Amino acid sequence: GCYWLDLEIADLPSLLPHRASLPGHPLNWEDASKPRQRPKLEEHGDHLFLVMRGLDTARHRLAEQLHTIQLACFLTQTGLVTIRSASLESVEGLRERLERGLPQAGPDGLLHAILDDLVDRYGPHVEEWETEMDHLLREALDRPRQRVMEHILAIRKHMLLLRRLAFDQREILSLLTRERGGLIQPRWQPYYRDVLDHLTSLVEVSETLRDSVGIAVDVYLNSVNNRLNEVMKVLTVISSIMLPLSLITGIYGMNFDRMPGTHHPWGFFGALGAMALVAGGMLVYFKRSRWL
Repeated sequence: GCYWLDLEIADLPSLLPHRASLPGHPLNWEDASKPRQRPKLEEHGDHLFLVMRGLDTARHRLAEQLHTIQLACFLTQTGLVTIRSASLESVEGLRERLERGLPQAGPDGLLHAILDDLVDRYGPHVEEWETEMDHLLREALDRPRQRVMEHILAIRKHMLLLRRLAFDQREILSLLTRERGGLIQPRWQPYYRDVLDHLTSLVEVSETLRDSVGIAVDVYLNSVNNRLNEVMKVLTVISSIMLPLSLITGIYGMNFDRMPGTHHPWGFFGALGAMALVAGGMLVYFKRSRWL
């Protein structure tokens, strides 16, 4: 038989008097007690120590920071010790399956079940971001608003974190697929390779998503610039039309007694007509010149 000891970092102080009976180098236990370790794998002959990170799906919101949970594992031929920084669904789900009578595999089988579920939980997030990016790309093209850019940058931040995790953990899974002094039995190595394939696909999808984010940013900026150019063009046309009209009103606003049409009964309406003709003529000229 084999044992599986599952702990949280908060449980470690009460475990210190009994730690001598558990596997692991003291430096590894120190790493396991710190919740901000990077993914890594160390081999110590009779046991493996690895650190992985899973997504905190309970706290995930697109507009919030992406949270991860640390999972440190000590794997021996007779047992598995897992130390979590918080509640992790991959571990809780395995415990529930074991309680329902799932045949208990060896320590390497238990570790595979945890890692497989941990990696699988990345997928829905990536699919959600892909769907959101398609929606944001259309909005960036049709209605480029500041909120659209904020969502694009939020997805970019989350994607970069997940991509970095996938890269680091892909290397760890690649090492686990090899012979590890009997700690991982040959019959389990194909299953670890399957998890590695899932992580590799995740890395490839993240590359595609990164390109989509770059395209969405370019589309947003181009749409904003095009709208600004349209606004500036309209304002320029209005200013160009108002300039000769201001000239006419400025001339007739001077304080001279003798000016053409000043005392004529229809002088005022004649000036308005002249301004209308000038404005209309300029609009026709702009259209023929394809400036409008």
